[in-house]
Amino acid sequence: MTYNNKYSLLALCMVAALPLQSLAAVSEAEASRLGQDLTPFGAIKAGNADGSIPAWTGGLTEAVPRESRKLPPRLFTDEKPLFSISADNVDQYADKLFLGTQHMLKSYPGYRIDVYPSHRTAAAPQYIYERTRKNATRTTLTNQTMDMDTYVGGVPFPVPQDGEQAIFNVQWNWRAPDSTVNANTWFVSSSGRRALTAGNILQVTTPYHYPDDRPDPWEGKLWGPTLVTATAPAYSAGEKQLVHANPDQGLITPVNAWAYLTGQRRLRKAPNVQYDVPNSFSSGLTNFDDSWGFNGAIDRYTWELVGREEFYVPYHGNNMTYAKATDLIGEKFANPDLMRWELHRTWVVEANLKPGARHVVPKRRMYIDEDSWTIVGSDLWDAKGQLWKTFQLPPLTFPEVPVSVTVPTIVYNLQAGDYTFMNTLNDGGEVNFDPLPASMFTPQSLERSGVR
Repeated sequence: MTYNNKYSLLALCMVAALPLQSLAAVSEAEASRLGQDLTPFGAIKAGNADGSIPAWTGGLTEAVPRESRKLPPRLFTDEKPLFSISADNVDQYADKLFLGTQHMLKSYPGYRIDVYPSHRTAAAPQYIYERTRKNATRTTLTNQTMDMDTYVGGVPFPVPQDGEQAIFNVQWNWRAPDSTVNANTWFVSSSGRRALTAGNILQVTTPYHYPDDRPDPWEGKLWGPTLVTATAPAYSAGEKQLVHANPDQGLITPVNAWAYLTGQRRLRKAPNVQYDVPNSFSSGLTNFDDSWGFNGAIDRYTWELVGREEFYVPYHGNNMTYAKATDLIGEKFANPDLMRWELHRTWVVEANLKPGARHVVPKRRMYIDEDSWTIVGSDLWDAKGQLWKTFQLPPLTFPEVPVSVTVPTIVYNLQAGDYTFMNTLNDGGEVNFDPLPASMFTPQSLERSGVR
């Protein structure tokens, strides 16, 4: 028996010993609301009372002309901000601002957010809606593990009953079958000094989102094979890492990862790529489970579904990708002139560390866009119970797919006064959704592709 098989057997025994905690799927009557008063993904279809949030009418699905095939199309270029929020009026809008945003408005001189008209552009193909509808009455969670015999792709729990289901919706949301992102990560010190810390090409294939006529070569055994190729700094260019995450996200079956190191010209098994292990893709400035707002196994936290609330959130980041990096990345914060904020309904989910569990982030609160199930912001606390970091994740909209996805991620360290701007497309970045061959996501292919 191999080490991995022993590990899996031990994990299965541990899970079997836990009290059975199962959350059933919703009734047919509840599921029938999807496509009626709820969108196919479970968002409230109607707008809010005063019309500041419009009704969802199907999202943006018609292609918009692009200036560059590498970047998302510009959107709403003729619009001007409705108003701005700064230190002078932050208290007036506090009930609609993340705690981290409130802190920045009060503590960062010159910081503001410009609020624009809200647009609900999130959309997905019809086959993803159909799969989501099936999940609603079939898919269940038991001991923080999703039933993969009934999940068929799309959003697993469009009518969530608790925080665990909501965070699984984030991890399994619609991101297109394949994606390639060529982007850079910058770090800005508390003194205002900018440094390019990493450049990566991130390629992901998601078998559960393949269309019906495309076979899954992994036969449902992998969640999203991921290949990362370093492009900067120069000493690491050409290094690669391949990650095979299983559908249980490492709770039962270990996540497998391999690294090709150019200096050694050999393939190695990579160390743990889970939980609060520093993320090599961001030069260790974030942790692996910070990706996309939260990613990976959920077993170290208890998850509370606080409810659905209206917040001013960073949204429709398309236009800012056309700016120069030096114009976008300021000395203390991202240039407010280039950021777009809108009022949206979000699911609020709070995660608290379980007794006896270990994690450098014992508490986090996530704000999840109801239309796309993407995290658009999050606040993190340290072990002393003090607000530590705040994340801003403005989704990008690609109508021709259609999909709204997380790419740029801004992480403000509120205690140290520095920040990290991950996955910037400015100055030569690229996003595309061209099909990727399954063969490129194997250790053998990784070893053959090595250079230098």
